[in-house]
Amino acid sequence: MIGPLIPIISEELNVGLDVIGIAISFSIISKFIATMTTGNLIEILGYRAVYFIGIVFGFMGIAGLYFSYSYIIFLFAFFVLELGIGVAHVSTLSLIGNYYFKDKTNHLIKLASGNAIAVIVSPLLASIILTTDLDWRYIYIFLLIPQTILFIYLFFLKMPVTVKKNENIRSLFKVSKKILTNPYFIICAIIIILYSTVKDTFFTWFTSYFTFLNVEISLSSLFLTAYGISTLAGMLIKNKLIRRFKEKKVLLYGAIIAFSSLSGLFFTDNLILKIALILLFGFGLSATFTIIFSLGIEVNKQYAGAVSGLLMAAAFPGVIIFQYLSGYLLEHLSKNSVLILDTVLVFFLLISVLVLNYGRNFKKQD
Repeated sequence: MIGPLIPIISEELNVGLDVIGIAISFSIISKFIATMTTGNLIEILGYRAVYFIGIVFGFMGIAGLYFSYSYIIFLFAFFVLELGIGVAHVSTLSLIGNYYFKDKTNHLIKLASGNAIAVIVSPLLASIILTTDLDWRYIYIFLLIPQTILFIYLFFLKMPVTVKKNENIRSLFKVSKKILTNPYFIICAIIIILYSTVKDTFFTWFTSYFTFLNVEISLSSLFLTAYGISTLAGMLIKNKLIRRFKEKKVLLYGAIIAFSSLSGLFFTDNLILKIALILLFGFGLSATFTIIFSLGIEVNKQYAGAVSGLLMAAAFPGVIIFQYLSGYLLEHLSKNSVLILDTVLVFFLLISVLVLNYGRNFKKQD
């Protein structure tokens, strides 16, 4: 959410992009904490209570960001907000993995489409606020509206009752070890690491990149909205394609499109062409996590919750490292630093997807 506003926040708090990168990396740790703890909380408290915990953290984080007149307040407020988002997101993935397994990919893409809508709305909202000369903090006041709607919706929503499995710690450890050493799980986890890192760094530092190209944030935020629309369109189209083609093939063609279009940005200075390539990149990258997550939890259907938690955990290590690295390189080296990093990561993503499709050890998972 702070991505479109980074140049403004950096200037107002009088800190460099590398310091903002530290705050972003710190906030990702909160999502990692949510990933490692939410599953057990669901077993103890149930889905509804855990959702409410996430919403409360969300309210606290939004309030903190509104009063962020110093870097320290901003740092911890953003941490708390991301913790709340992480709890709600992991709870939803667990709910789908445990109770909607048969049609999981369809449900996961619907969830991802909701996230894509947020990607569309947040930079659009940022652009509107900036063009009307309102303080950037007001964007977080507007975020209270969907938070309140979600709270009311969950209060009346009927949720399944969790049934605690009769397992001891040793047996659960053996299950986790078996999952972590499965070659199919390993390649899925690698793809998630690479995808999550690219997705987060590209979105977060998008307007910062265009600032170096002398494009105003109010305009680059609109570009970011268009990028969100292209990812949403990609999800909807791929949701149709996976009903006719193998999910792995859809994943592969998307990775090829993403790598080709992102690489193309280095060969043109034309702003319109750059935007067209970025939209194509968003389309190609879309639904990658959804598809690979859907494939990955098939490693052990009996313990889909455990597998989903481990796959979610894989999404954060790369983001923690590369968010700070991206900010540091943008601040001290080159305006193209993030693009170079992301292009390299997408290349390895493409290689990993090729291995998933054609590797001898993975064909049996079709």
